[in-house]
Amino acid sequence: MRQTKEILTQLENRYINIDYYYTIIEKIEENVNLNPDIAIESCKALLEGLSKFIWKQIDNSYDSVVADKMDFHPLVRQAVTKLGDFNEDIEVDFVNKVNKLIVSIGEVRNKRGDISHGKLSPKEYMSDAQFSNLIVNITDNMLYYILHCFSKVVLAKELEYEDNPDFNEKLDNENAFGYLSYSKALFVQDIEAYKQELLNHLDLIESSIENE
Repeated sequence: MRQTKEILTQLENRYINIDYYYTIIEKIEENVNLNPDIAIESCKALLEGLSKFIWKQIDNSYDSVVADKMDFHPLVRQAVTKLGDFNEDIEVDFVNKVNKLIVSIGEVRNKRGDISHGKLSPKEYMSDAQFSNLIVNITDNMLYYILHCFSKVVLAKELEYEDNPDFNEKLDNENAFGYLSYSKALFVQDIEAYKQELLNHLDLIESSIENE
């Protein structure tokens, strides 16, 4: 899950609680060869969790009660569709293909999952490590792309100056403004310019991570 961890590291500066998902990633990596079905089921849990997270961040009308009652496929589809409203990089055709793939993962999980459905042992169906690695790699690439597109979105909710302290400090250090804060002045007087500078900053962070 190297790519997903890289993009989550980038997003930590903006979303404090996003580091929770490292716990699920650890479970995936620990079980991908030893307990393939647990790894597959954890991929599904990671997709569900990050879909809810993205949906909540970009949609002020997000309702956790509604989201918690949604099945796997419509939940992820809703999150990606909402994301597509804010970032045209996600093609409609891509969204449809992702949905089909996600449904397949969900079906595998329902048939072979160890955790949520209380399967008897020995199980009638078991996945091998090769199949588990395939699902993990697909999930990793899919989430990297979705999170990459998410990182480009200026959130639908009101942007707060305090959301990006590292970026603000960088702006202040690069633009001496006497006793005043350049970043604060830019935020108050020209919010669109501030947002563009923020996006440029996030692009640089992403590029540096990819080149490591």
